[in-house]
Amino acid sequence: MFAFLRKCLVALLCLGFTSVFAQKSLNEITVKTTKLPLKESELSKPMIVLSDSLIRQYSGYSVTQLLQNQAGLQVVGANQTPGSVQSVYLRGAQTGKTLILIDGVPMYDPSFIESNFDLNLINLEDIERVEILKGGQSALYGSDAVAGVINFITKSRSAKPFQTSPYLSYGSFNTLNLGADVAGGFQGLHYKLGLNALRSDGFSSASGEGFENDGLRRLNISAELEKKVGSTDLTFLTRISDYKSDLDAGAFTDDKDNTFNSRNVQLGLKGSRISEKGQLHFNALRTLTDRTFEDDSTDVPPTAFNNYSLNTLGSVADFAELFGSFQIGNSSQILLGTDYRRQSMEQTYFSVSSFGPFEDVPIENSETTTHNFSVYSSISSALENGLGLEVSGRLNSHDVYGINHSYALNPYFILNKNLTFFGVYSKSFKNPSLYQLFSPYGNLELEPEDAKTFDLGFRSAFADQKARIEATYFNRNTSNLIIYQSIDVDPYGQYINQDQQNANGFEVIASYAFSKIGLSGNYTYLAKPEESENQFIRRPKDQFSLATQLLLSEKLRFNFAVNLVGSRTDRFYNSETFSTEEVILSAYTLVNCGVSYALPAGFSLYGSAQNLLNSEYQEIYGFNSQTRNVQLGIRYR
Repeated sequence: MFAFLRKCLVALLCLGFTSVFAQKSLNEITVKTTKLPLKESELSKPMIVLSDSLIRQYSGYSVTQLLQNQAGLQVVGANQTPGSVQSVYLRGAQTGKTLILIDGVPMYDPSFIESNFDLNLINLEDIERVEILKGGQSALYGSDAVAGVINFITKSRSAKPFQTSPYLSYGSFNTLNLGADVAGGFQGLHYKLGLNALRSDGFSSASGEGFENDGLRRLNISAELEKKVGSTDLTFLTRISDYKSDLDAGAFTDDKDNTFNSRNVQLGLKGSRISEKGQLHFNALRTLTDRTFEDDSTDVPPTAFNNYSLNTLGSVADFAELFGSFQIGNSSQILLGTDYRRQSMEQTYFSVSSFGPFEDVPIENSETTTHNFSVYSSISSALENGLGLEVSGRLNSHDVYGINHSYALNPYFILNKNLTFFGVYSKSFKNPSLYQLFSPYGNLELEPEDAKTFDLGFRSAFADQKARIEATYFNRNTSNLIIYQSIDVDPYGQYINQDQQNANGFEVIASYAFSKIGLSGNYTYLAKPEESENQFIRRPKDQFSLATQLLLSEKLRFNFAVNLVGSRTDRFYNSETFSTEEVILSAYTLVNCGVSYALPAGFSLYGSAQNLLNSEYQEIYGFNSQTRNVQLGIRYR
């Protein structure tokens, strides 16, 4: 660890990480993810807000490459070939324990083993702001919000009758990204349309010589129509995302005709009524997902068991929520809410091997439907002496395992407008997924995973708000972990509640703004006891990010960044020895930069270069990561 820190200190002499200039306006932002109306400067819990101006600096990046650089976040797959599986580890928690939101609505794919949402479906150009609320958030958001929630807030409507924002970029790996947003309004009716197409030839997913490239083709379409009815704003929305990516057969194993196709359709209705006395919100969303894995028979790797395989998966996720926040006196707010979730999945599998054709017993939607109903509440009160307390709770009813609850206690002390101390103690949960319940390996006796999390930290601003620092210690104990256990009888495996996990560490975020230079950085330490190292596969103990931004003129902006990731443990199946082996993935350093130049008439040029030092590293053993690459683009407004 000390050698790693020495490298960090050397880098600190040169540069910093996220844009301070983009953060200057955060005090004016009303945070949405807390559900209670709150200014960013009034936060009393660990949270990161990424503004629109900061996101635009990372044009040419994917959603997960943006997240990868934030304190406490490790996204395995972010720097692999486009379309690779994206595994989000927040504060060391397993994938599926960080809930993804879009405009505050939970996103699930019940056909995944962990029911997590596929971040490959999200186009960063559609996003106006990202809010990362850390710690157990099940009291506000229910299942899966064990390590925290990541809320992607889409671009807001335009006050003009018509406004368009086209963009186009091209770069390494024959990557072409083009699209446009159109928004406007007339006679009380507002609309917003978005279209994006992304194509990339990528590079070989598996490590090896002479392997073919594995590329991606993605299309995103979105539409919203908003109308004010009396004092209520009603919004109808639809989002369609479809992508196809090439796959390899595994670590160090090429496959020329293995493909994956995913299609996600969302249909929703939102309603909001805001007055001086309070706010009332309604959300309803239906999400339909279809995924297909097909490995054709024209190219069969020597280690392949099957000559051909076809695996289809589908899911339906319904969500409906009603909540309101109300002011009580001058210093207190109360939140009351209820939500309903219905999920189902289906699956088929067919293969042909040297033993002949095989067709697994299909899983039907009608056999896998679950219903989940919750009521929740939160009350926040701030006293004149700077002390404050927020208390939240949720009562949850699941039609398979029954009733459980979650809660959060958040005391805080605001010494003055520049210094806040906070603590959070929460109980959160993750429901068993449909696959864990209803697949051939399923177990209807499964209980939800439970986690108790403790956060203690402070947030400070000084030097006339030019300098900021935030430090947080976290400790999360998870029990009833769901694991797959081999058994001696058919089907030779079953999901059970058995393991426990303890994750603790700390995060530090600091920044300073000069007149034309911004410096900032973050460091995350994750304690990993040797006896439980296998619970933290691919997650580093140390992660350090730094950057600087230069305003060279009113039109020209330049940013330069470095990201240091410590060594990690990985495990892979060796087909030659027929055993699972443990390996160490080396630490690595990524250096990236970006530039933008404002042209007349609302146009701007931008460019980005990632992995400038052309570092060789692996996020997953046996699979490649991006070499040096560049993107150049132009956008209007």
